[in-house]
Amino acid sequence: MKKKSIYKYAAEAGVPAGLYLTLMSACFLLSLKVPSLPMLLVPLAIGFPFLIWALMKRVCASEPAYNKFASVWLGGIYTVIFGTLICTLFSALYLFMVEPGFVHLYVQNAIETVEASPMAAQYKQTIIIMQEALDAHILPSATEFLTTMAWFTCFSGSIISLFVALVMTKMSKKISERASA
Repeated sequence: MKKKSIYKYAAEAGVPAGLYLTLMSACFLLSLKVPSLPMLLVPLAIGFPFLIWALMKRVCASEPAYNKFASVWLGGIYTVIFGTLICTLFSALYLFMVEPGFVHLYVQNAIETVEASPMAAQYKQTIIIMQEALDAHILPSATEFLTTMAWFTCFSGSIISLFVALVMTKMSKKISERASA
């Protein structure tokens, strides 16, 4: 039976990773409508390495030849890249079709929230800078926001995949050493 390439496995694993990343993005993008939603970002971010682990473990179980550091890392990187493409697509649809002024509204909401807080005096300079950015129209566009989000996600995912690959292959070696002893 012909084995699949690591890229095909990563493309398949990219679908659940993309849905997971889309959920994380939705927690941020819907924060203007549901202010407590961003609190879910921390547990979701903590869970993301475990998702990558599970997806790469499934690849290694299907193809034991890919149970090497370089293969696991490469698979994790491409899984995150494919997942990021899915997340970016859904985020773009939201930002361009539903909430085109999201960045402007988000900063305006941040200013209003800080001004209404009892600690507003401590953040007076920050409020001034944010208001100047709004007035000068120098906030990032939706496209710039999406591009930055995608690059950050891919970079972070490659670092996460590095650690997952290190731990996964070390554990796999120890298990195989115990079995052969």
